[in-house]
Amino acid sequence: MSLKHKVAILLYLAIMPIYCQEVSSNRLAPYLKGIKEMVDNHSFLSQETLLENHARSKGEHRVDACLDLFIHYIFKSTELAKKYNDEAYRLATDLGYDRGFLRASLNQAFISFVHGEFDNALDIINQVESDDKCTLFGKIEADSETLRSYIYTERGEYDLAYETALNLLEKGEGLNDRYCLMRAYSAISHFYLRMGDYQKALDNCLKGLGYILELKEARFIFPKVDEIARMTHKLEGSKKAREIYDFYLELESSADAPGNYIQSAVYMNIAAIYLEESELEKAAEFLDRAMVLIDSNNYRFRKPRAHVLMAALSLHKGDSLSAIIEYNKAYQAAKKIKAFDVIKEVSKSLSTINMSMGNTEEALHFSNLHLSLKDSLFTIESEQRLRILEASRRISQISRQKEILELKSKSQEERYRFLTIILAILLVSGFFATLSYFKVKRKNKLLYYRTRELAVEKLGQKKKFAIGKENRPNGQIAKPIPSKDYLDEDIKEIILTKLNRLEEEAFFLDTKCNLRSLANLLQTNQKYLSQVINHEKKSNFNNYINGLRINHLLNRLLEDKEYRKNKLSYIATSSGFNNLNTFYSAFKKRLGILPSYFIDKLNKEDL
Repeated sequence: MSLKHKVAILLYLAIMPIYCQEVSSNRLAPYLKGIKEMVDNHSFLSQETLLENHARSKGEHRVDACLDLFIHYIFKSTELAKKYNDEAYRLATDLGYDRGFLRASLNQAFISFVHGEFDNALDIINQVESDDKCTLFGKIEADSETLRSYIYTERGEYDLAYETALNLLEKGEGLNDRYCLMRAYSAISHFYLRMGDYQKALDNCLKGLGYILELKEARFIFPKVDEIARMTHKLEGSKKAREIYDFYLELESSADAPGNYIQSAVYMNIAAIYLEESELEKAAEFLDRAMVLIDSNNYRFRKPRAHVLMAALSLHKGDSLSAIIEYNKAYQAAKKIKAFDVIKEVSKSLSTINMSMGNTEEALHFSNLHLSLKDSLFTIESEQRLRILEASRRISQISRQKEILELKSKSQEERYRFLTIILAILLVSGFFATLSYFKVKRKNKLLYYRTRELAVEKLGQKKKFAIGKENRPNGQIAKPIPSKDYLDEDIKEIILTKLNRLEEEAFFLDTKCNLRSLANLLQTNQKYLSQVINHEKKSNFNNYINGLRINHLLNRLLEDKEYRKNKLSYIATSSGFNNLNTFYSAFKKRLGILPSYFIDKLNKEDL
């Protein structure tokens, strides 16, 4: 290998950890932002409100109120949580309230779990799940299986824990049940955390957190932040973990405190960080706080790990004797709750310390114990089962991805087919639209030339008429051809003569012109005027007036180039129309084209 390649590899190895940390940090940012927004916007019911609801409720509502109080107290005081849960259990049993009964039963299992009574918790879970009505309540079933997986994990039965969590995950995926998926990812994350695969633990934790934020399940937020901090500590070191715990404390100040159950775990994890940084006094302070909470609340399953941390603290201080005492306490605490993984870990540490202190007999005892647990048939089988389960999960994921790809491919084919049809329709429509456009354009062009010719012809006739009128004595107007009698001939002639004179004076340019005002102007009644217009002008009043206006406008447009430059609104009102709509309608009705088109063509011809 050349020196150039070696340098490149060394640079890669140096840069990648930093890059990965930045990627991981950036990855957490949107989740932490989502948590902050949810906590800020979430309405946490106060203890007083919950107690008031409990006091005034009856029947099933009282059962639900008791269950709400259980959720409120379970991480604060298991004694009070148990009190209200027992009440819920009794009431639900008496009322035959199935959901309340099953939920209260599962709560009893959780209380047993936090007290380290794993066998009792599993017995209750089995009873809950054997009830035929449990399948009717998806959330209870999901919580039950999640708790089962937690228990298997704490007991070191990792194969069973993982299998349970995977079954729950596959169920959630099959039903597209977001709550079920949220709980499944929580169980898988817990499993990988205890297995020491912190990257997979964090990946699954964040998947579950995504559903927590989506479903707004605020009660799970504080445990999740603690888990993220623990995993980040292992993956990125203590500095980043302390930042997340600072975020945790900020959340705690803006919302209801999570309680002793979560707080005891947080104190232990913070102590582990201080141990790593060799700040032994602070580590001891947080461990003491954790032990007080664990002992006062009887969190038995947390005792083994707390004593392991105490032993590590003693070793940092160089006190091997105290370390042995703490490891022995951890061993006894783990033995009581059958936490085999902790027993295996502690027995190895006790063997090493006793050997260094010359306690050969004790060292041999714990060494044999460690080896028997490590090489036991159960451990070998469990490791094999874990490999099989992980392989099965990968195969399942590949199959699911294949199905998704096939569905996407099919969907794309259908989309392409649909788009092809749409494109064909658009092309055909476009073709006919183009034909229609050119047809309309040709028609408009013909109408324009016809209109222009007629307008020019009328303008010429008007000029000739004006000259003829000047040549007639006294400006007499030629009498119209007599028509059928519908009105006295003299009255008709008087009205018609006056009307023609008013036409010359362009009375119709008044926007307020109507039948009544014109009749008043002619000093006749509306009926006579209407009859004259209908018979002599061959039109009703509105069409007659609009026709005069359009003819007047055409003449002006032909003769006055400057007038064409005005806005259509001005041209409309100057022609006697009240508004543009009426103007457009009258022009189009009479000539078949729009005024804007006519004016535009006139202007182009003059260029």
